[in-house]
Amino acid sequence: MASKEVPRPKEYAETGFSTVQPTLKQHLDNATAALLFKNFDACIEHCENGLSQVKLCTDRENFSSKEFTEQLCVLAVQAHAERNTWQEVLPFVRKVYGDIEHSPAAIVQLCLLLFAKLQDYPQCQALANIWLRNRDNYTDAEYPHIVDIYVQRVMFPWKLHSLVPAFLDTCLGLDATQRQLMMQDYAVVIEKEIKTSTDEDDDKSPLPVKRLPISESDEGESEGVWAYIRRLSALLFRRIQPYNLTAILSVAFIILAFLSLRFNKGPLSRIQSTVLLLWQRLI
Repeated sequence: MASKEVPRPKEYAETGFSTVQPTLKQHLDNATAALLFKNFDACIEHCENGLSQVKLCTDRENFSSKEFTEQLCVLAVQAHAERNTWQEVLPFVRKVYGDIEHSPAAIVQLCLLLFAKLQDYPQCQALANIWLRNRDNYTDAEYPHIVDIYVQRVMFPWKLHSLVPAFLDTCLGLDATQRQLMMQDYAVVIEKEIKTSTDEDDDKSPLPVKRLPISESDEGESEGVWAYIRRLSALLFRRIQPYNLTAILSVAFIILAFLSLRFNKGPLSRIQSTVLLLWQRLI
C-alpha cells in the first residue's frame, strides 16, 4: 500500500514566511537609508538582494510581491540616476519586469523624467509609445498622468506643440472627457508657442531689397555717358562696314574703357588692353 504524503504543518509555512519577510523589509530599509546618505552603490546592492528574496516567496499566501518589487526598483532607478549610470536603468528595469510595457506606472514615470532631464527625447518617445499602447495599461489609474508627463516634459521642450492633439487621439486609455480637459489645459501653451514660432519665422524672412535713390546729377551723368557711347558706337558701325569682328571689338573697347575709368576695376584694364591690341591689328 502506497504511503500517503504528509502535508507540512501550517506553522512551518508561517515560520518560513516570517523568516523571509523581515529580510525583505530590512533590504528595503537599508536601500532607502543608503540612498538618503548618497551611498548609491550600496543602495543598488540592497535592491538587487531584496529582489532576489522576493522571488523566493512569490508562492506564499497572503503575500504580494508587487509592492516590494516596485519599491525596490524605484530606489534602484533613483540610485542609478544619482550616480549618473543612466544607461543601466532600462536594462535593470527589463531584468525585473521583462519589458517596459509591463512595468508599473511609477517606474515608467521615473524613466521618462530621467531621460527628459537628459534631453534624450527620442528615448522618451519610445518608452511612452511602448507603455501607452499596451492595452493592459489602459485601465491604469496613472495612465493620464503618464500622458501628461510626456506632453509637458517631452513634447513641449521638443517643440512638438502642434502634434499634441494628434498624440492625445492615439492614447486609447483616455476617454473623450479626459482628452478635452487636457487640451483645454494645453491650449494656452500651444497657442503661445505657435505664435512665437510664427513671429520668429517672420523675423528671419529676408528683408525687401530697397533701391538706393539716385541723385539727379548721377542720373544725368549716367544717361549722358551712355548716350555718348551709343552715338559713338553707331558712328563706328557706319564707318566700318560691313558689320564684322572689327566693329564688334570697337564697341566692346569703348564700353570697357568707360567701365575701367568709371569704376577703376583692375581686371577691366587688362581686358581693355587685349581688346585694344586686337582692334589695332584688325584696323
